[in-house]
Amino acid sequence: WAHHMYVTGSVLLPFFALMTMLIAVPTGVKIFNWIGTIWRGSVTFETPMVFSLGFLVTFVFGGLTGVILASPPLDFALSDSYFVIAHFHYVVFGTVVFAMFAGFYFWWPKWTGKMLNERLGYVHFWLLFIGFHMTFL
Repeated sequence: WAHHMYVTGSVLLPFFALMTMLIAVPTGVKIFNWIGTIWRGSVTFETPMVFSLGFLVTFVFGGLTGVILASPPLDFALSDSYFVIAHFHYVVFGTVVFAMFAGFYFWWPKWTGKMLNERLGYVHFWLLFIGFHMTFL
């Protein structure tokens, strides 16, 4: 709530900036936990892991754009611009869709007993990843 209130005309800009910057703390903890989970592990780059890494990349870009929007002067300048739309889509689309496909490619063979084509999974990932980043970068 409080990190979306910059252009309301209220005089609480320091409070709103602080609330926005505080969001970065648990988000950073999540990212380092996810990276720490796969650090020095026997990671295989099968389709579910590739989608998981794509999730991490888009989530980090979404977080970085959010940190930029935490500054009231920058938020005023970028408000109602494509930058805010890109931030929203990086956070929401980047997290939900990439994680959903990672889960789908991981669980589908376990539920049905039928393997999905790994090569088509890679093609799916790269088309989605490159297309998404070309749209919003």
